[in-house]
Amino acid sequence: MRNSRRRALYAPFTIAAVVLGATAVPAHADDLKLTFAGVSNSTVQIPTKPAQPSRGSENLHIEIGRIGSGTAHDVKVVFDTTDLAGVADLTVPGCATAGKTITCDQHELNFDRINILANPWLSAVPGATPGSHGVLHLKLTASNAQSAGQDVRVDVGGPDFKAKPLADQNHVKPGTVLTPSVEFANVGDLPAGKVVVTVDAISGIDLKQRPSNCEFASAPDGSSGDKAWPGDSIAICTVDTTVAPGQVVALDPLQLGITNSAWYTFADITVSPTEDAQFSEISDWRKRLTFQRGTGPALTAKPANDPELLSTPRTSYDNHVEQNVQATNTADFSALGAWKPNGDKQGTLSVGFRNSGPASIFYRSGDAVVTVQAAIPAGVTVTKVPDGCRPKTWENGKQVAHPDKYLCESPIWVANGLEKVFPFGLSIDAGTPPTVQVTLQDQDSLYGTGATVAKLSFEPDPSHESVSVQLGAQASGSIPGPVPTTEPSQGPTPSSRPTSAPPIARPTATPSTPGQAPSTTASAASTASPSARALGGDLAHTGSDGTLLIAGTGAAAIAVGGALFVVARRRKAATHR
Repeated sequence: MRNSRRRALYAPFTIAAVVLGATAVPAHADDLKLTFAGVSNSTVQIPTKPAQPSRGSENLHIEIGRIGSGTAHDVKVVFDTTDLAGVADLTVPGCATAGKTITCDQHELNFDRINILANPWLSAVPGATPGSHGVLHLKLTASNAQSAGQDVRVDVGGPDFKAKPLADQNHVKPGTVLTPSVEFANVGDLPAGKVVVTVDAISGIDLKQRPSNCEFASAPDGSSGDKAWPGDSIAICTVDTTVAPGQVVALDPLQLGITNSAWYTFADITVSPTEDAQFSEISDWRKRLTFQRGTGPALTAKPANDPELLSTPRTSYDNHVEQNVQATNTADFSALGAWKPNGDKQGTLSVGFRNSGPASIFYRSGDAVVTVQAAIPAGVTVTKVPDGCRPKTWENGKQVAHPDKYLCESPIWVANGLEKVFPFGLSIDAGTPPTVQVTLQDQDSLYGTGATVAKLSFEPDPSHESVSVQLGAQASGSIPGPVPTTEPSQGPTPSSRPTSAPPIARPTATPSTPGQAPSTTASAASTASPSARALGGDLAHTGSDGTLLIAGTGAAAIAVGGALFVVARRRKAATHR
């Protein structure tokens, strides 16, 4: 009995779809098709014992979408339960039931893939026997798009794995090899004939072993913004062994190497009785990645004794564990600034940041790692605001009517060697050449403590976080070239970069600091990538008494939708410090 591990993070897709719907172009049924972009595999297994959902839970995860441009109108999802008779009952809160049919109104749809918010729940009927099955028929319709259908097989009973959580590893030196042993039990009512193990490790962890019963691939860095999500090293292993109901087994210790670029990193590990188990990512991985088989000694499982694992209550997605790692490492961040005049009193001010490593920094919460602040002096007018930047409209807890500072955010993933530059267009009034102060900020220095620069826990030398740029007739400042990265290869390269966001999110929790309890909350307002935060267009602002020109509502809607999209892309929302 599981709550959906994706439910909370996919909800923003629907919100963003509503926000963006007002600006969508018209569509016709001839060029717009509906699709069940993601139904939690074609087979869903439920326990033999009837079970009621807890609040907000689901055990049938459904994602819908459209192929083509434009908005689908009057969208409905129809569940036909006729062929579940004697096997399972379906409840879908907030939807209309008529006989054997349940209909959910989804209204507008203009995303290729979003999660429906209905929380479907399947429960075995009293007396259903292990191994019995039925079929749930799904249909997706709209008034201006071609409909779609999907059948889902519902199996009652079967093997079901529950894994023992792994302890977080803190103060880990780069170069260390961790050897976690994953222990799990079959808490289902039928034996499992094999164990499918997946390991998904983000950048900073190297899969050191290559067993012959495993396949390996590397996924590239995320494509929203500049390396907005770290790349993955992925393993799919099949262990041929029988695990009886009530039996506890342990895998051979895995070997996870902590690389020189690690700061905060993690590896997701799942154990399932089949490749197509509910919530499995294997099908998606195989579509977009190229796998190579290992040649080392096979991964095996051996019996273990852990009565407590069998007796403790079930939790959401409990065939999954996560190895969180906080490495003892540093990353040297520098503020960048340069002025290039262009004619009389005009020019380009480039501001930005650079990570000279050695660590790559990942804020899993969705917050920007750093924010570049450019203080525009009196007598200077901003004629063009680059994508990813915006006026600082709040200062010391008060709204600023005429902002004289601009903020430009980094991605949530800043690799060793990454450099990001934001070019502003400026116009300078006559008089003494002014100076722009460029500083690196974090959430505390911007809105909390009154500090002039960020206090980054990984930063060995904060003196690099501020730079002055003189705006005169001559060029000043400099933007050095990027630092080459030294991250070792983590496996085979995929045949092609995916063109869409990875479809799976994994809600768990990230430790804020070693030994601190995790948090699972994050503000959508603080999670946008630079591209998502851009207001777009040319905004003009005078540092003394000028007027801020606000972009149209369409651009603002895109900013909101983009921010929510970044939250929803992958895995959990959590703190990072």
